[in-house]
Amino acid sequence: MRLSLKAKLTALTGLIVLLVVLAISALYLTSLTRDALVDVQRRGQYVADEVYHQAQTVLAQSHLPPGVKPSDSEAVSEFIQQRLAQDPGLTSTIESAVGYSATTYYVVITDTKGIVLVHNDPAEIGTAFTPGTPFSQLLQSSAWQQLQVIYGPPRVYEIRLPIEVGDKPFGEVHVGVSTLFVANQLTPELRKAFLLALLAIVLGTGFASLLSFRLLRPLKTISDSVEQMARGDYTEPLRIKRKDEWGILSSKLNLLGEQMRGEKAAFLMLKENLDQLFANLADGLLLFDRQDRLVLATPAVTRFLGAAPESLLHCSAAEVFGGDRPFDRALREAFRARKPVIWESPDADSSGDGPRVAASVQFAEARGEPVGALVTIRDAGTRAQLEDQIDIASKLAALGRITSGIAHEVKNPLNAMVLQLELLRTKLADEGATVKPHLDILSSEILRLDRVVKTFLDFTRPVELHRSETDLAQLVREVFTLAEPQARQNNIRLMMEDDSIPNLRVDRDLMKQALLNLVLNGCQAMPSGGELRVKSRNLPQRIELQIADQGVGIPPELRPKIFSLYFSTKPGGSGVGLAMAYRIIQLHNGSIDFSSELNHGTTFRVSLPV
Repeated sequence: MRLSLKAKLTALTGLIVLLVVLAISALYLTSLTRDALVDVQRRGQYVADEVYHQAQTVLAQSHLPPGVKPSDSEAVSEFIQQRLAQDPGLTSTIESAVGYSATTYYVVITDTKGIVLVHNDPAEIGTAFTPGTPFSQLLQSSAWQQLQVIYGPPRVYEIRLPIEVGDKPFGEVHVGVSTLFVANQLTPELRKAFLLALLAIVLGTGFASLLSFRLLRPLKTISDSVEQMARGDYTEPLRIKRKDEWGILSSKLNLLGEQMRGEKAAFLMLKENLDQLFANLADGLLLFDRQDRLVLATPAVTRFLGAAPESLLHCSAAEVFGGDRPFDRALREAFRARKPVIWESPDADSSGDGPRVAASVQFAEARGEPVGALVTIRDAGTRAQLEDQIDIASKLAALGRITSGIAHEVKNPLNAMVLQLELLRTKLADEGATVKPHLDILSSEILRLDRVVKTFLDFTRPVELHRSETDLAQLVREVFTLAEPQARQNNIRLMMEDDSIPNLRVDRDLMKQALLNLVLNGCQAMPSGGELRVKSRNLPQRIELQIADQGVGIPPELRPKIFSLYFSTKPGGSGVGLAMAYRIIQLHNGSIDFSSELNHGTTFRVSLPV
């Protein structure tokens, strides 16, 4: 039987009250038990002190009879025993302690050998006394162990006090406390605590029932409103005039109803758009359920099957493909054998009417059971056109590979020509004045052609980014390590102002190449030495790296060309480094710009998205 929310709330509240009461009761019981035992110890200690002082008084007023020597310990002990046993004040004190104390079981005075000198039971005088367990042991045990002892079999615990005569131990006062008497004293208090706890549980449960009734009273109204929404009726808003959580919930349900009304309108619009999309599809799609009955068909199937989609809905696959064409027979066989078909093009019918079609049949299963099937029908002629376009694209890609191969083939002879030119320069050293200008021209042109081919390879090669989580601060330190020889040669200090650069997902190798190009460009711009600083700035949704040098700067007329391929302001420069850095940063959806002041330096700013 399912419990209502009200019953669950009442039960939960009652359980919480029960646990709280039990916890408080346990603490109270522990405190009560300990207080009772402390009180028992205090009373026992008081009795022991009274008996001790009375015994000391008796001994102080006693004088050895004539003929008894103080060195005769046996005679002295016998005399002290008689004096203690016959003293009416001591006897009265012991009898009062046992008679009027609710917990005292016995009071005994023994000598050092454990022989009873005084006992509340005169018959025990002169016998050997067996001492009980010290009461302090019970007092130091846990509350649960104390209750087990108190309400278990009766046991006697002792409070002891040593007696000395003339600074010498004479004996002990033993005050016995029975656990039976302690239980009799503790039980009334425990009964009161139990009744109080029971009353708290009953009142708490009743209060929980009343509280759950008042709190959950609006639940039925909300339930009816939700059921109304489930039926698709969003016209009537929920009216609960309260300012607590129920009122907030009712307002949110009303807002949800408005959103669902809007979602319903959006769904109808989406369905309309989907119908338009299906209407514009060139391929015909047919979706069948697990019983091979048609549940969805796009308008394009009319062109292939000669029937409107509405007339085919809920028909079996055998009925949908019931014609005598090879196409219909192939699809009926696929459904009968549950065998997938991958773009088969059955022969057109003998009349040659209708488009030449290709079909694909995919069967879906879950745990070995059929779930449905999807049939796709398309115009085979259109497919042939697509294959022709793909073939053209493949040929263009092959042409690109050939072009790249040609570049490689050109580069290899160029390298050989450079070597042969150097050999020729060595052999014609004697005629240097005559042929040197021509050799220099050949050398410079070959090197220029080599740079052109290399740049062509780099910029025509497709770049695929391999992004990974990268520590940019560590990457900058690696770039500094690579640029250190160039910096040392130009007497340049490489400095990174902070390490608090967040990690970004970038192509580590390409980004390293771009930063290295910028750092090397800064080093080459400082032939007289200086400092090159790299620092970062956190911008909204972006991180900016600044590479600032103290070089010669860039003239205003050259700044628009600074990122152009082959453009360089340095003698012997290739004009590729900054262009390559610009391309890499663009591939990362970033941006790069710069500011420069003649004879004061240039600052490049690389902005990368977070």
